[in-house]
Amino acid sequence: MAFLYYLHLHTDLLKPEVKERLNPEKYTPFTLTEKESLTPDTVRFRFRVNRPRFDDELEKLVDNIIAQGAWAIDIKDHMVQTYRTYTPVGFFMSNVVDEESGSREGFLEFVVKRYPRGSLSRFLHDTRVGDQVEMRGPMLVWPYYAAKYRHLYMIAGGTGVAPMYQLIDRILNDPEDSDTRISLLYGSQTEPDIIYRGLLDKLAQTHGDRFSVSYLVDRGPATVAQVAVPNVDTVRAFTRGFERGKDVVLMCGPDAMLAAISGVKPIGAGQGPVQGVLRELGFTPADVFKF
Repeated sequence: MAFLYYLHLHTDLLKPEVKERLNPEKYTPFTLTEKESLTPDTVRFRFRVNRPRFDDELEKLVDNIIAQGAWAIDIKDHMVQTYRTYTPVGFFMSNVVDEESGSREGFLEFVVKRYPRGSLSRFLHDTRVGDQVEMRGPMLVWPYYAAKYRHLYMIAGGTGVAPMYQLIDRILNDPEDSDTRISLLYGSQTEPDIIYRGLLDKLAQTHGDRFSVSYLVDRGPATVAQVAVPNVDTVRAFTRGFERGKDVVLMCGPDAMLAAISGVKPIGAGQGPVQGVLRELGFTPADVFKF
């Protein structure tokens, strides 16, 4: 009995298996802990993520993937066995250990817009706090390391801001990446539809020498945004100063926006040709990445 007491007190051998751990090789159920409406059709979802007291090979694999650049998670609708890939806008792991379970708790956050024909988005919007959703990941989407580029020009629409925000947060909080500059051109239907405007504005104020954000909206009234579409003149002005080989243009948004500016990213592997406004301005596939 004394030996068992020692194992319980000083090790995690007798504690239950830690569940809700990120795994890039198989789907795992995660519990929805928070659900917040950001706009009439867009919601922030927070899911609980756990880790054992001491990282093992699985956690080392996860951390290695995340460290390599922009990453995403596959989310599955278990009712119809379909999935879609989403980019987390937030990921946090606590160092505080729950002594009863021998685990540490954190969270994953996603911003998802509900589309009338989007089966995954409708599935997520119908979930309730306490429900579990199956996920697989992380998966590396775009390799990035500190000082890889001099300047990142980001063009996003709607929830396409998610991978941009992940990168913005990463770069601005990395002391080894202090020379990289970021410009974000962010389009929405109206000003109330601008996701994370408060956070983006605060980052622009705090890191004004390195990060700037400009808003475009389809229709007014508008107080901080320009009522305009990202046409040749808009994009030319936004990318003024672009240096080939040192800078990159990142794209993410609805297909209609991509078709007009950069060309739509094809399903599956590959980026497809650069088309639309960027092609007219002379940008090449080496200059552009589409999420």
